[in-house]
Amino acid sequence: MSEVKAQHKSSLPFVIFKYPHKKELKTILQSDTELNYTTDFNHPGFVFSPFDETQETILMRPDRAITASLDTDFVQKDNITPDYPVDDMEAVRYKIMVAEAVNAIQNKELNKVVLSRSMEVATEKSAIDIFNELILEYPSAFCYCWYHPRIGCWMGATPEIFLQVQENRFTTVALAGTIEKSGDKKPNWTEKEKEEQQLVTRYIEETMKGLGVEVKSSKVQTTDAGTLWHLKTTITGVVKDNQTSKMIRALHPTPAVCGIPLKEARSYILKNEAYKRKFYTGFLGEIEVGSHQATRLFVNLRCMELREDKAIIYVGGGITQDSDPEKEWQETIAKSRTILKVL
Repeated sequence: MSEVKAQHKSSLPFVIFKYPHKKELKTILQSDTELNYTTDFNHPGFVFSPFDETQETILMRPDRAITASLDTDFVQKDNITPDYPVDDMEAVRYKIMVAEAVNAIQNKELNKVVLSRSMEVATEKSAIDIFNELILEYPSAFCYCWYHPRIGCWMGATPEIFLQVQENRFTTVALAGTIEKSGDKKPNWTEKEKEEQQLVTRYIEETMKGLGVEVKSSKVQTTDAGTLWHLKTTITGVVKDNQTSKMIRALHPTPAVCGIPLKEARSYILKNEAYKRKFYTGFLGEIEVGSHQATRLFVNLRCMELREDKAIIYVGGGITQDSDPEKEWQETIAKSRTILKVL
């Protein structure tokens, strides 16, 4: 971590990250403060893309790359709920926003829309200390700490693959539906959560087929994501030459972070959320070229933006015609605990 601390102290860009279930840290250091962008995703480095697909994707150059083994065993900590005061006004505002979205869906304006909010929490911890907590707490997530002096510092522990391409094979997932863990009790999925997950699965399948890509989808599975349960379908297939960038552009944003129909849901979000998501629900990850060519991208969920003395946590959830505003509010509280536990 000494190289990262020195880079941060010098206000130079870096990203440090860990893949799910791996016991090694990877670090990319950029030697200047230039903001580089990519549209073809054919250059090596680490990409960081915002939710709004009309904005550019940042590429951090790997001027220096470091891989180091973790010298500690992962120990899952007790599932202690952080004590965080509820903002009553924010609760009312969010529930009204959900109720209005349900009404729009029932009026056939949309099939599904993903709504979100942000919350500020004071913290005195350094970014590196928080990241150390994050990788210990969530060994099955893609954990990262990304910094650029002209953008800021972002950090997260995301459970969701956006797109992974190795040689000529690709993998993506349809992840939706959320239930907070309760002891050893397995989740009892409702029709609302099952429908939400199926909407995402069908969209990804149809999008890939529209690109001429044959896909194979797994059975729906219940998957563990820290303090939460989700429903997941894994979708795989064969990539044609030079098709990765087309797949990225076609998939982002997915219904899991935006909604259906995509154009209408995106417009609804930009009009009604009353804040900017920035890089929340965008995507991020490593691109390798040459003999070890691979693309490993993740959806930017369970994340926060770190400032001098506070963290801005981003949370949200999928809204369908069966959504209950109170339950949707509680879902955002549950999702916020992923980050609150390490602050």
